Amino acid sequence: MLLRGFRRRTGKPAPELAVLFRSIATESRDIYPMASDVLNHFMDGAGSSRTLPRRWLRSFKVIKKAERKNQRRFERQIVRAAAALEDGASTWVHDHWDARINAFIGTELFYVSRMSLLRSQGSFVLTRAGAKVRVSGTVRHHWFDPYDWDRGRWVYIPRHGFVPIAVGRDLVEADEARNFLMESRHVQTLGGTYLDGGWPRRGRATFEWALVRTGR
Repeated sequence: MLLRGFRRRTGKPAPELAVLFRSIATESRDIYPMASDVLNHFMDGAGSSRTLPRRWLRSFKVIKKAERKNQRRFERQIVRAAAALEDGASTWVHDHWDARINAFIGTELFYVSRMSLLRSQGSFVLTRAGAKVRVSGTVRHHWFDPYDWDRGRWVYIPRHGFVPIAVGRDLVEADEARNFLMESRHVQTLGGTYLDGGWPRRGRATFEWALVRTGR
C-alpha cells in the first residue's frame, strides 16, 4: 500500500464513484469485515459517530504499544510523587497523555484508520506508611480518529489496485457520503507499591495493570 501527495478531483461523476466504493465494501467483507463496515457507514451518509469494539481494536500491536507508552508515563509520574511523599501523608496524581498511532500497512487497522490517537486520562491516590507507598487508581483510555479521505493521493486496495483518495473527497462534496468520528473506550485499574531504596540506592516500584471487562 502506498500513499502519496495530494489530488483535488477525480473528474468522474459521483454515481460512478459511489458504485466503486460500494463494490469495495462488498468485496472486502470476507477479508476485512471491519473496514467494510466503516466504509459502508461512510457511504450511508449519516455522519454519526461509530464505536469500534474494544476487543478488536486492542488486537493490534500498535494499539497495545500506545497504551503501554501512556502507562509508562503515568508510572514515572507516580514514582516521582511517591519519592517526595512524607510519612503518613497521601496525595493525588491526575493527568492525561496522548499517544499517536500509525497502523502497519496491510493490516485491517490500516484500512480503518491509518493514523489515530489514544488519549489516556489517569487518576491515582498515593499513601505512605514508613518506607512503603501504596498506589491505586484508574486510567480511562479513549481512542479516536475522524474517518475521512483527506490525506494522501492513492491507496492500494486488494482486488481494486490503487484507488485515488480523491474519490472519497468527491463523494463527500457531492453529498453521496459523509465523514464521521470513530472511537473506542476502555478502562484499566492500577495497583502497586513504591519502596524507598535508602540513599544512595533508588526506590523500587511494582505496578500491576488490569483491564476492566465489559461486553465489548
